[in-house]
Amino acid sequence: METVVLGLGSNRDSEDLTSMQILSGACRALSGFVNIRSWSGVYRTKAMYYENQNDFLNMVVCAETDLSPHRLLDKIHLVEARFGRDRTLEIRNGPRTLDIDIELFGFCRINEADLVVPHEKFGERAFVLKPLLDIFMECADVKEGGSSYLCGLPYDAAYVEKSLSLLAGQGIEKILDSADFRF
Repeated sequence: METVVLGLGSNRDSEDLTSMQILSGACRALSGFVNIRSWSGVYRTKAMYYENQNDFLNMVVCAETDLSPHRLLDKIHLVEARFGRDRTLEIRNGPRTLDIDIELFGFCRINEADLVVPHEKFGERAFVLKPLLDIFMECADVKEGGSSYLCGLPYDAAYVEKSLSLLAGQGIEKILDSADFRF
């Protein structure tokens, strides 16, 4: 089993679901093929890269899987499609009902056309790092020197905190604690 961190985001409601309901439903769908161990709260974040769009709701989940990275990506794309995502009709980095990224996959390093792990923008996204820090603080093992690690991942809380300190001004606000998020 590998530990994975998945980043989830939504800023466009579907016909019958709000972005919050989409995130909840996506977690339920993901739990059909990964073992979700922990999840962050939900954050409202300003759009990056393509800014002319609604704010996003973002969160991360930490899970275990026996799937290969590519097989996991295939299943993630099915979940995104189930919640209304059609990559052929969207603007790159534009509005979408659901986006799920593989941020980390254990200690794996992959650099291929269809998959980059750790995610190529992992260190520049407060909307991933801040929720991940929540998970570190709630679930991590404290090792020598006070660093908090999640088993099976290459980064610790100190790395995430340092990276976050360089990302001021990205407009991120917690709107729901993890204990109050249901799926």
